Amino acid sequence: MCPSAAQSGPIGGLCRPASSPQAIVAGCAGKNGAALTDSSTACGMCSGSGFFLFRGGCYSQTGTPGSSICTAVSNGECTTCATANWLFTNPTNPLTNPGTKCILCSDATGDGTTKGVANCNTCQAPNNAGPATCSACQDGYYKDSNGACTQCNTNSCLTCETSATQCTSCPEGKYLNGNTCVDGTSNSCGANSYADKRTWTCKACSEIAGCTECAYNDNLGGPVCSTCSSPNNLVKTAIDGTTTCVAEAQCAALNTDGTHFLNQAKNKCLLCSDITTDASDNGNTGVANCKTCQKAADGTNPTCSECLDGYFSASGACTKCAANCATCTSADMSTCTVCLPGYFLKTDGSNKECVPCDNVDKGGREGCSTCSNTNAFKCTKCKPNYQQSGSSPVTCTKTCEDPTACGGTAGSCKAAVLDDKGVFHYYCSLCGDPTTFPINGLCTKDNNGNTCKDGVCTQCADGYFLYMGGCYNTQTTPGSLMCTVAAGGICTTPTGQYFKIPGATDKQQSVLACENPVGTAVGERAYVGVEDCKTCEAPTAPSPAGMAAAKCTACDGSKKPTGSGYGCVTCDTSNCKSCVADGVCGECTDSHYLKTEGSTTSCVRKEACTGGYFPKDESTGGNKCVQCSSASDGGITDCSECSLLPSASRSSTPLVTCTKCSSGNLSPLKNECMQNCPAGMYADSNRVCLACHTSCASCKDNNAESSCTACYPGHVLNRTTDSSPIGTCIPECTGRYAENCADGQCTAVLGGSKYCSKCKSGYVPVDGICVSAGTRAPPTGCTPNNDGTCSACTDTYFKESGGCYKAGAFPGNAICTTATGGSCTMCVSSGQNLQGQSCPTCPVGCSKCSGNSGSETCSECLAGYYKSGTSCVKCDKNSNGITGVPNCVSCKEPSGASGTVTCYVTQTPTVDPTDPSVNKGGLSTGAIAGISVAAVVVVGGLVGFLCWWFVCRGKA
Repeated sequence: MCPSAAQSGPIGGLCRPASSPQAIVAGCAGKNGAALTDSSTACGMCSGSGFFLFRGGCYSQTGTPGSSICTAVSNGECTTCATANWLFTNPTNPLTNPGTKCILCSDATGDGTTKGVANCNTCQAPNNAGPATCSACQDGYYKDSNGACTQCNTNSCLTCETSATQCTSCPEGKYLNGNTCVDGTSNSCGANSYADKRTWTCKACSEIAGCTECAYNDNLGGPVCSTCSSPNNLVKTAIDGTTTCVAEAQCAALNTDGTHFLNQAKNKCLLCSDITTDASDNGNTGVANCKTCQKAADGTNPTCSECLDGYFSASGACTKCAANCATCTSADMSTCTVCLPGYFLKTDGSNKECVPCDNVDKGGREGCSTCSNTNAFKCTKCKPNYQQSGSSPVTCTKTCEDPTACGGTAGSCKAAVLDDKGVFHYYCSLCGDPTTFPINGLCTKDNNGNTCKDGVCTQCADGYFLYMGGCYNTQTTPGSLMCTVAAGGICTTPTGQYFKIPGATDKQQSVLACENPVGTAVGERAYVGVEDCKTCEAPTAPSPAGMAAAKCTACDGSKKPTGSGYGCVTCDTSNCKSCVADGVCGECTDSHYLKTEGSTTSCVRKEACTGGYFPKDESTGGNKCVQCSSASDGGITDCSECSLLPSASRSSTPLVTCTKCSSGNLSPLKNECMQNCPAGMYADSNRVCLACHTSCASCKDNNAESSCTACYPGHVLNRTTDSSPIGTCIPECTGRYAENCADGQCTAVLGGSKYCSKCKSGYVPVDGICVSAGTRAPPTGCTPNNDGTCSACTDTYFKESGGCYKAGAFPGNAICTTATGGSCTMCVSSGQNLQGQSCPTCPVGCSKCSGNSGSETCSECLAGYYKSGTSCVKCDKNSNGITGVPNCVSCKEPSGASGTVTCYVTQTPTVDPTDPSVNKGGLSTGAIAGISVAAVVVVGGLVGFLCWWFVCRGKA
């Protein structure tokens, strides 16, 4: 996953497939937790412990580079950004987009409003939503007058300021001369200057005091003067090769020991060891390997007073000591007292030897260039291609196979090659000397027919292949470790530890190590390996762009490939076939089921899929124990305990019947955990929905006929007492609800049932019942009119259709939930907070709705109705592909708005459809028992009559 082949990736800055163990541990998922595929390009959220979302990727707060971005994390989001001048904290709160708490100075997207500046390096955060102010641009860009970062002229400058051509540094192989980059050849740096390879700048020869002409010397690593500015001065070359301009008196004096002697005939200051001469120069020749000397008179040869290290004086000449010895009195090794630099003196009895500092077999240390052996061996300096750490002694760690560390250029020894033992070795990817090229991992003058320039190769010849800036031959090491056959500059047959990059040309890297997670790009396509992978299969090129990873077939050490092949993990779970992360099983062996409990996985037998789990057989991916609450796997949302349905009764979902819910109420069909039980049901102490009496739309704690708290449309609640919340349901406009109601005035509709809207003289309608106007006057509910209606309501009552109804109590709760000062303040139908206005009226069967009158859209239905499109339809009626159930008074529309409604309660005959005692004829056991008793009575009566007829009448 990566936004594009050229951008950083989602897991710790590296591109990873969604099924890789790194992505799984990070909890990388789509927005709102949606599952990703291996072709996905970015994360939308991060649920892994300690991970946070940043620029489409998941980063660990304790890892690199996450710790440099964020210092505190909560719920997959960074809560405190790190303090850094290249990063700023988004001042917007709350954030408009996830993962935008911390914004890079260079991030020109940000959250869409608050953002950085493209190609900016350091910046100042905005005070409010908006762009940051750039302080300094990234290398290769300059800050223009508009505050934007504009690219330097890539043909001339590496970095610049104020304009695209005002260079401050140059590309490899070019030298900065003022504000211009030059090629460093001939006199491009100008007269009296030289091209300095140490700083890639043009410098004045006058750095050597009194020098006017000079040149850079590769062996010395600095300038060598050839002409002094004063005609009276001479160029003096020291033993180490450095030069100075001196007067004759500063060169040498007659009959005085010194390191130089004066050749007056040539007007030169020469080293004592200088033996160069010509026909006119006889009498002015030094002594080979001499360190100090003196001349008795002009025109005579100097005599040597001390020899260079490694030589001893004999008969006026300097004779070489034994091998690698610096101080001796004869050519015999026994007289050696000090070894040359890079060697140490080893004494074994009477035998002496000067041993290279890096000779491990004889007591040296690998990579050591300077050492001592007084009392004990001590390395004091490492070779250029070794990293030095510690002090007195130092430790040397090899970082480059090239002895010169590729010319000493920083970051140039980065071509990692894996050997047949699984160890990485590093070779030159860039040569410090632009006239040398990385061929077979070492910097050489001969490009062997490959196309190379400025220290790198860009195209390889036949038999070679391009790899990390260099060309490699398949017939020699290290090229043979990566590829066995190359044709046309492309590796065609990689070794088992490498894979061929699809679509690579002879100008692109064509091979990559199976365990290289950084990867390489070919155009808009990126390819990566898998960490700790030993052998692999090449990926297929993504289309049209994106990232593709190799599929690992074998891992290093004891690790195993994941099921997808995109990771190598430790997998020691018993009976586990493959893991998805370290110690996290992803698939069990055929006879076992994968059980996940929190972050722990195990492989168990089928009968162990209990305690909130059920077994599920899978044709692919392995069998597993599924949590009862996993709806996506055939479970039921919020279900905490369940049992597997018999095969014959399973539909596509669910696979189980629920026996207990975590927080909701168990539906009467045991196929759902509900926030509220359906109409006609109540939740018992175990949160199981049980049937009320069939006349009740809702009830309190039992199924008694007198325990109703609400009725179905067309019926009203006849309370046990005026203050009681329970009662029996009777037909509308009957009983107490008809008493003292004016003729034809049972017309007020609340919750689908009719109530009296106008009473006879002396009475007023309160909660749908006509009560004495005197007993229900303020503050008890109604302010009477003289016509049997209420002119206003008081306290928590509201006015509706001529009467006053208590908000939040049946039947007023069908319209209003709260009222203050006699007016409804919160309507049921719209959820609106009213200010003295009436609640909107919804269509028939609808309890909540929105929209203009005549074109309302129902969002919730009354008891006895189901939702069909924008309307509510009775449970026993058909509508728009939905089939009702005869006699059903409590139901729910089918999912997908097609099929038969789910019926919870029927009224005629009196049947609970979920009761297991219902027989095939639709009668309950209670009904059957009643019929049986009636039959006994009838039969008993008939027997009694016959007995009387034949016996009693006979006697008569």
